Formats: sequence, C-alpha cells, structure tokens
Amino acid sequence: MAEPTPRMRAGDEDRQRVVEQLGTHFAAGRLTIDEFDDRVVRAQAAVHLDELPALTADLPGDPSPQQRTRPERSATRIPPVLVLLVVLLLAWSVAATVIYRVPPLFGLFLLFVFIRHMRWSWRW
Repeated sequence: MAEPTPRMRAGDEDRQRVVEQLGTHFAAGRLTIDEFDDRVVRAQAAVHLDELPALTADLPGDPSPQQRTRPERSATRIPPVLVLLVVLLLAWSVAATVIYRVPPLFGLFLLFVFIRHMRWSWRW
C-alpha cells in the first residue's frame, strides 16, 4: 500500500499573497466586509497550502503579476533632478576652481555620493 504524501506547509508569503488577492476583490466590490474579514482570518490561520485556494475559488481569476506590481523603469531614463544637479555641480566646480582653488573632483565626488544615496533610498 502506498503511503500518503505529506501536505505542504504554507509560508507567510503564500498567506500574504492570498490576503492581497482578497483585498483586490474586496476593493472591486466582490466581497462584503464580513466575507473579507472571515477569509482573511482563515488565510492567516492556514497551515497547509491546500487550504488557501478554497478562499478564492469562487472569485474571478487572479490579477496578473504585471497588474499588481509597478512596472520597472527603463535603465536609460535619467531623472530631470539628476540632470539639474549635474549642471549645478559642474557650474559650482568651475567657480570653486577659479575662485577658491578647490579641485574640481570634489563636485564629482558629491555627485557620486548623491547618486548612491538615491539608489539606496528611492530604488529607481
């Protein structure tokens, strides 16, 4: 006799994905507040993966991942703020070199620090 296969346990991401789908359907008016609350509680309490599909089985198909996530920005697009900053830093660098005898690389260093900060904080 074949042994039954063990049920797969649900992870936090699996439960969160179902809660997000339920929120989308609630926002679209497909669920009442009571139905939404009940299903969210059941989704958060789900221990196994096979318990989750039943919570959205009577709802239309899942929104596609492209609709749920923000489209990624093109790598070639340069924000206007960055262009303005480059122009200002170059002008300051030239003026500082002529007036104060500051090396022009100081402005480029500041630009590099600013760009790194933007990547870490805004993720553009």
